[in-house]
Amino acid sequence: MARIILLSVDHSLAARISEAMQGRAAVELAQAVTPDMVEGPCVILVDRDAIPPERSIATALSAVAEGASGRPIVLVTGETGADEILHAIRSGADDVIPREAEGEEIAAILGRLLNRSTADHGKGGRLTLVLGADPEAAAMVATDMAVSRARAGSSTLLIDFTMPTSAAEAYLDLPVSYGIASAIADIERLDASLLSSALARHDPSGLMLLTLDGGAGTEPAGIAPADIAALVRLLRACCGDLILCAGSLRHPALLRTLASLADRIELVCAQSIREMDACRRLIDRIGDDEATLARTQLLVWDHQPAILLDTRRMGDILRTNSTLPLPIDQVRLRNALNAGRPLAMEATPDRYMRAIRTACGIEPQRSSKSLERLRRLLQRPVEPAA
Repeated sequence: MARIILLSVDHSLAARISEAMQGRAAVELAQAVTPDMVEGPCVILVDRDAIPPERSIATALSAVAEGASGRPIVLVTGETGADEILHAIRSGADDVIPREAEGEEIAAILGRLLNRSTADHGKGGRLTLVLGADPEAAAMVATDMAVSRARAGSSTLLIDFTMPTSAAEAYLDLPVSYGIASAIADIERLDASLLSSALARHDPSGLMLLTLDGGAGTEPAGIAPADIAALVRLLRACCGDLILCAGSLRHPALLRTLASLADRIELVCAQSIREMDACRRLIDRIGDDEATLARTQLLVWDHQPAILLDTRRMGDILRTNSTLPLPIDQVRLRNALNAGRPLAMEATPDRYMRAIRTACGIEPQRSSKSLERLRRLLQRPVEPAA
């Protein structure tokens, strides 16, 4: 849980701040900042009345900043003139709260800074970025991975950037009314509690879904790539698993930022020279450095052994760290999409779902049957000759 450290002896001020935050963060009174106090996300409040008269605000804020380890610092003061506020900001404060401020004013300032601290210093869940030349195929893979993670007990959020409408929304048969634009507008007060009440939830699995269009059927206007990146950082700190389907995103700077945040990158590509060329361009956008490629796995969509462009050649050409074939039963998959029931919800996993579960780390990749038979033969006890 995020904390607010109040450098003061004023218990009434602490109570007013705690009431304004409505349980979102614990308020702790302290005399000084120590290293163990700033572990994890927190905001440090400096009470102007607690600073000795002979000590300047600049000196006090500078001393706090040295031990704050980059956490936001707020000055609580009764002097709210423009010169005083400018002096506090120049001295190291991130913001200023009037000493007599109440509920909404306090919550607005501290909520914004708490979210920034949470995004920068929160532990954060696992982020998986799913890319692909075919946005629908990438969205279905991302959805099945997300449902699998959610059914395994993880708090899982799927973000689908497929345009103009969400393929994941259709695959889950889940109406969505809260999209990226709404989440960015709420970013200053966004936390796990608001997410659980605002986001669409797939009841059978517990998966939460956030889409680019928010059910409107059109791409939202006025959203900057930096806004999306800041939202992803915050959402990652609010859930155990964040699976992000890049869908139709092609903005190089945004893709590069999302890839740098991701723990794993799944590249969905069919055995087609045209799709491989498109995936090659995607890799160029996210960065083809060794660190990025080491986190990238190639998922060969609709894998067919008879096609000469096999997984090994595809992996060598795209320089991915590993490859995993995804054999598809096209009839079952299309029926699942049309019915709005993901294959991840099936009781008995087929070859495709076993591969998906392997990709998202739920079960290890299985060895081939021939290798298993060979191991059994080698482990058979040898009887001595007569």
